[in-house]
Amino acid sequence: MPHRSDLAALYRNHLDQLTQYFDDAVERAGAAGTPLDGAVFHSGRVRLYHRDDEEIPFRPTPHYRRWIPPQGGPEHVVFARPGRKPTVVRVLPVDFWFDTTPPAPSYWEDAVELKDVQSFDEVPDALGLNGERIAYLGDSPEAAAELHIAESLVEPETLIAPLDWHRAVKTPYEITLTRLACEAAAAGHLAAREQFLAGSTEREVHHQYLQAADRLESEMPYGTIIAFNEKTAILHYQHKRGDAAGTGHSCLVDAGGAFHGYAADITRTWAVEDAHPVFREFIRELEATERHLVGMIQPGRSFVDLHLEAHHRCIETLRRLGVLRCSTDEAQDLRLSRLFFPHGLGHHLGLQVHDVGGHQTSPAGGCTPPPDEHVLRNTRTMEPGHLLTIEPGIYFIPLLLDSWRDGAHASAFDWQLIDQLIPLGGVRVEDDVLCTDSGFEDLTHELIEGRLAATLEPVH
Repeated sequence: MPHRSDLAALYRNHLDQLTQYFDDAVERAGAAGTPLDGAVFHSGRVRLYHRDDEEIPFRPTPHYRRWIPPQGGPEHVVFARPGRKPTVVRVLPVDFWFDTTPPAPSYWEDAVELKDVQSFDEVPDALGLNGERIAYLGDSPEAAAELHIAESLVEPETLIAPLDWHRAVKTPYEITLTRLACEAAAAGHLAAREQFLAGSTEREVHHQYLQAADRLESEMPYGTIIAFNEKTAILHYQHKRGDAAGTGHSCLVDAGGAFHGYAADITRTWAVEDAHPVFREFIRELEATERHLVGMIQPGRSFVDLHLEAHHRCIETLRRLGVLRCSTDEAQDLRLSRLFFPHGLGHHLGLQVHDVGGHQTSPAGGCTPPPDEHVLRNTRTMEPGHLLTIEPGIYFIPLLLDSWRDGAHASAFDWQLIDQLIPLGGVRVEDDVLCTDSGFEDLTHELIEGRLAATLEPVH
């Protein structure tokens, strides 16, 4: 982990950049008809499950988290005003039901005006709000009302749109925190691979991942996907089977890590040595495709170009390995790649796993949709500082394929081979990549493949 003084310097520079983004957003909001003197970023309010007294696990809101590292509990606020040092008010109640020990002093505190109170009722006085036009960003209109903020200024789109747009460009501080999240996730993936090859169950692989990543489930940016065999073709498979399902011939692990609110998102697919040789070849082909697509990242290129290239290479792989028997032109005309690759190539990554702004046309808002009938979370032109996932996949999904078995184009497929591959599910490979001034930097590939190569173990 970087030294406290290094993080402090990075954080101060981050805060300077964030203040510039905020000032720009306020100016744009004013030009769009929403004049503002500042904004309150609320960490959020605790909610209960329906008709229950059990609290829903709390997670601070993402725009708040960009100002300061997560401070545990709810109700904290950041008050930002153009040209002013931000004010942070932490709500630290006196309690014996929960641990409310004040956080240990941290590297970021000297860069802000920090105040502690015991209840949210004290926040308005701590902020000194006095008739100013203040926007509220958070999950609780009730909290905004308690701060005497006008309902029309609760999450105004004229402010949120430029803030979302600027979220795509990560500061060096944010990249440093992401690297630490990637380190944890890579340790989890290496341990999960070893556990799978040792003949463990999905549930055991999941537990080993968390232990190696040194994370509680509540500290993960999203629920791990640990899928064996045919379940690897369920894109967001949510279960963790135990002994009843037995061990796997193929395994897909889509799992990340988080550090100070910033997410890693990595996927790997493995197969045992006696798995179907064509499936094992698909893993090798997808790894090569992913490396090719990562190499295409550069400023000024549309992410859509990479997505369409991924579909082209998907068709070529399916033809080369014998699943498709038709020509490339026929496969493209019939859009067959979408039967095997039904999701987008990737997305922005940051405070949210699927970070915001991927379809925005400009800081003012607007939407640039993906190409017709394609699923894609990012249609923006890549810029230095954009942090992206690259995650091509090929899957054998009966739900998508079965209607083609008896149709006019059934001869375009080798159904005997497909039926042999369906029990093994599918393949996805995913890394986290930073667009730089000169091209790209892959934050995750060497953390896994480099360490595997160092052990002289085969990847498959």
